Amino acid sequence: MVSARPKRATSSVMIHVMIALLPGVAVQVWLTGWRTLIVIGAATVAALATEIACTRRTRDLSDGSAVVTGLLIGLCLPVSTPWFVCMVASVIAIALAKHAFGGLGNNVFNPAMAGYAAVLIAYPALIVEFDAISGATALEQLAHRGSTTIDEISTSAAFGVFGASNHEWINLAFLAGGLYLIAVRVIQPLMPLCVLVGIGIAAFMLDDGGSSTSHGSPLFNWFAGGTMLTAFFVATDPVTSPSNRFGIVIYALGIGAIAMLIRKYSSWPDGFAFSVLLANCFVPLLERIGRTRISTT
Repeated sequence: MVSARPKRATSSVMIHVMIALLPGVAVQVWLTGWRTLIVIGAATVAALATEIACTRRTRDLSDGSAVVTGLLIGLCLPVSTPWFVCMVASVIAIALAKHAFGGLGNNVFNPAMAGYAAVLIAYPALIVEFDAISGATALEQLAHRGSTTIDEISTSAAFGVFGASNHEWINLAFLAGGLYLIAVRVIQPLMPLCVLVGIGIAAFMLDDGGSSTSHGSPLFNWFAGGTMLTAFFVATDPVTSPSNRFGIVIYALGIGAIAMLIRKYSSWPDGFAFSVLLANCFVPLLERIGRTRISTT
């Protein structure tokens, strides 16, 4: 959630982000069922409770940042995730990734991705995403398909018209929400565009036309997993992303490319949480390089 660099109230930004998330929430509930609301609700309630526990006051809830963190965690986690895992993710996000660094505006790592990644590592057997019709999702099938070619595996119900079944429509909804954020000038288009370019270039270079080593076309990878949610709502976090144009381009391209490499070469079907956290580590360096470039021009 990156605010356009002119300052605006945090609460105003967060309200716009919540509005922009609504289409994705609605489509996700429509496609995956009411249990999505339990996952989102558990993560959000835990985020709010942890915020109160850390600050010992309720007025800090008014900025909306804890709600957005809980919403993002709930939207990242599969619908089958146990409620207590959702709550653990939010506790880690708010207590460790946010307040251990000094609270809002001081954190180094994206809180939602830190909490999500922590439970991915701690509870891998409990966070396995399945489609109600096809079983394993498209990315899951690609990650563990053996010698099956793209043409052979694409006949599975997990693959949709142009992306992953269900996920293509969820990604379209988050794309619509992201365009709303651009329209109201809460985010700038450069960051999400570069994330999509990064994953697109990596997918194009790794796509040999559909052999058993291919991981799908750029179009497929744009509309699979958490691509649009990450590009418009996660990578754009103003606290953990660079503020200069050079840094934004390198940072966002890196997120997209690394996520694609994780999809291709790791056992994790989707790698955005880890790619965002890795990119967060390089933000101070990118900020320094950006300031140097400005001072020498």
